[in-house]
Amino acid sequence: MLLHAEVEALQTTLEISYKDAAHRLFMAKVEWVQKADLAAKAFGALQRHMDDILSEEIFPPISAIDKGEFDNYIFKDGKWEMKSDRDGLGNGV
Repeated sequence: MLLHAEVEALQTTLEISYKDAAHRLFMAKVEWVQKADLAAKAFGALQRHMDDILSEEIFPPISAIDKGEFDNYIFKDGKWEMKSDRDGLGNGV
């Protein structure tokens, strides 16, 4: 009933036949579905890209930090250097 009312309203507004109004309404709905589908596909592509970034660029460094691979390094003068006993940063620090 709702579609019938929409077709009749379009028919009255544009002064066209019921068939033409129904066709216009149908095409408008098809376009709406296509745009919604395109948006869903774009969101899926964006989500896959974010998953790739996380798994390839973010997780490996975090995992290395968690494993203690950087425990013997210190950030000094704008670069990473290995800790050494002569710098006073021996095993106790």
